Amino acid sequence: MKKILHLFAVLFHIALFAALALLVLYSRFQPVSYSPASYAESSALLDNPFCGFFHLCGFLLSEDDPESMAVRSRQYVNSNGRQLMMAEINLKNYPDSDLSDNALQQLDNILAEISSARKQVILRFLYDWDGKALETEPAEISQIVSHMDQVAEVVNKYADSVLVIQSTFTGNCGEMTQTHFGSHEHNRYLMTHLSEVTDPSIFLAVRTPSHLRGVTQSRRPITPETAFNGTLASRLGLFNDGMLGSVYDLGTYDDTSFADSTKPEEKGTREEELAFQEYLCQYVPNGGEAVIDNPYNDFENAVRDLRRMHVSYLNRDHHAEVLNKWKASVYEGDDCFDGMNGLDYIEAHLGYRYVITDSSLFYDAHKGDPAVFSLTIQNTGFAPSYRCFEGKITLCDTAVGIRISVPVSLDVRTIKAGGESTFTFPLAVRALPEGTYEMAFGLTDPYTERAVLFANDTVGEDELVPVGTLMVLPTSDGAAWEDFWETLPSLFFGS
Repeated sequence: MKKILHLFAVLFHIALFAALALLVLYSRFQPVSYSPASYAESSALLDNPFCGFFHLCGFLLSEDDPESMAVRSRQYVNSNGRQLMMAEINLKNYPDSDLSDNALQQLDNILAEISSARKQVILRFLYDWDGKALETEPAEISQIVSHMDQVAEVVNKYADSVLVIQSTFTGNCGEMTQTHFGSHEHNRYLMTHLSEVTDPSIFLAVRTPSHLRGVTQSRRPITPETAFNGTLASRLGLFNDGMLGSVYDLGTYDDTSFADSTKPEEKGTREEELAFQEYLCQYVPNGGEAVIDNPYNDFENAVRDLRRMHVSYLNRDHHAEVLNKWKASVYEGDDCFDGMNGLDYIEAHLGYRYVITDSSLFYDAHKGDPAVFSLTIQNTGFAPSYRCFEGKITLCDTAVGIRISVPVSLDVRTIKAGGESTFTFPLAVRALPEGTYEMAFGLTDPYTERAVLFANDTVGEDELVPVGTLMVLPTSDGAAWEDFWETLPSLFFGS
């Protein structure tokens, strides 16, 4: 009987020793626990950088006092509650001469007002607002090239505020039609020159996919490997001022299929050109204005095609009959937008729309720091972002008043429209004091210095999204082992 009792005592002490050893190992190597927050999308309308509805304003460069242009620009900027705007710069007063210093100062004043307000602009230089480009644009292409050189010096000063420059400066309303210089050779020459003299961070755009392929001489000008590398092909997007206006988008598409693979400038059918844009505009922006009430811009049809074209921006003032039709429509779905009017639904989805959908934290007990924090961001918008933003993780222990912000690196341009991306960040948990931290995540546009708003329904007043709770357990390097060895004799032999 004594032998049995002794055996039980030995086994008890062994079990106790093992349990304490595991406890010490846990406190030494597993000092953290993480619980993700709950995530859901809201139906909020977000005013984010470089996308959305815009209001258009036209400016005619002349010999008038440059300050009057500054005043008008300031009024336009101040009356425009949105971040994104569009400015058409008319050069028709200078068809056979270079722009004067006075005209260039006017242009500088326009962009200075936009930049000082930390807003963003779509630019279109043109020689016509009245459908008379053949009468008002220069007779020599060299004069257009000279104007490009001149305006580029001004525009490049404000490159951070310019999303895209539309057109080759030619054609009725700058739409590259009814012009002396409308051939694919002319377009290629002019757009190549514009790309050479403008800052490579500024996107460029032509009126139709056919124009674009004529410039790039390719049916697939961009690959994931060549996107965003500053070349003409990686910068060249589209603007469509006949968007959803007919089966052909008012001359944007054709009624016959691609026939000759050696002629990339061929126009394809609507379906072929939508498929082209669906791929291309993952990497370059697309926008314009919806025109002429017809079945192709009925709400459901419009949403389908805007999503396929990855549309980032639309004219808020034109055409009224189409916009009013959307406003009178109602979205029906099994998501948070159910019951929203169609105009608001489209506004909510122009460009990118980010929703955090998951997060986790992995800590390898044997390797120690850093832990790896993973965050999944979904993009429910029509288009990706074409600009980079800065990320940060914030940890807040309100019990003791500790708040820590950690900058993190990520490329949001990889979050495709309708898709999601998971990003991983190192997190030095051992450097954190013991406590319970509420973690949040946010993005900031470095140009506007504004937060990029998320569509999560839990966005806080600081415009950060709560992502989870991190608990840092009490540990001390080596102390737990010292305490363990000091108490070891008493575990087996008593005090």
